[in-house]
Amino acid sequence: MLTYKNCFRPVVLAAAMALGSVLAVADDCGEVPAAPEIIDGATATMEALVANSEEVKAYIAAADGYLDCREAIAKSDDFKDLPAAEQQAQIAANAQVLETRNKIGDDFNAEVGAYKAANP
Repeated sequence: MLTYKNCFRPVVLAAAMALGSVLAVADDCGEVPAAPEIIDGATATMEALVANSEEVKAYIAAADGYLDCREAIAKSDDFKDLPAAEQQAQIAANAQVLETRNKIGDDFNAEVGAYKAANP
């Protein structure tokens, strides 16, 4: 079973990208979702914070969909037929997406806290 907690670090991802076709099995999932920029909560308006919240929610939903697709592929026979190094590279790529997804959420929540502190 694919788990994100036991994955290799992003260094493996860089090596995998250099191999070119390593991630060919996962191409059906589309591109990795682009993370939104997070605004500065201490100086943002409520309207800007709400707009950024919508961008963050959309990104998290897209990242979750992408990771769900990648996990489904990891359960496929095509994935299981890949050499172990290629499987590990794909797992590492998934872990990087998950890490970025979680960081975006955490960063946005920190900026909400900064907004609340600046606007008591």
